[in-house]
Amino acid sequence: MRDRERGVIYFDGVCGLCNRFVDFVLRHDLEHVFRFAPLQGERFRRYAEGKEALSRSDSLVVVWEAAEGGGEMFVRAQAILEVLRRLPAYRRLAALLGLLPLRWLDRLYDRLAANRYRLFGKTTSCRKPNGDERRYFLD
Repeated sequence: MRDRERGVIYFDGVCGLCNRFVDFVLRHDLEHVFRFAPLQGERFRRYAEGKEALSRSDSLVVVWEAAEGGGEMFVRAQAILEVLRRLPAYRRLAALLGLLPLRWLDRLYDRLAANRYRLFGKTTSCRKPNGDERRYFLD
């Protein structure tokens, strides 16, 4: 990872599964390379403008923002793999999952995403960070 490079995880702020994923990343991101913002927020709306790949509201999106500008974007299963690759305790799992065809992983992701509210619940408003978490959430 280049110095000052940051990953922004855009997540469904009202999804129980997505919020649990954010909690998981907060616990395991020892280098604090990730920041978080809801898909429902203005920051994501500005970022997604004109990007066809971001027309789905059920996609987890990870964007690497390099200090010198530019960056890479990952969606769906590829976004999950990208996050796991950056968490030291989960790099091997990411490598193993990365051996599977991405279309299979995306199919599994899509099935889970289609049922996430039913299986994991839905809140009435976006997740609000508490205490120390605030420094990792973007407006």
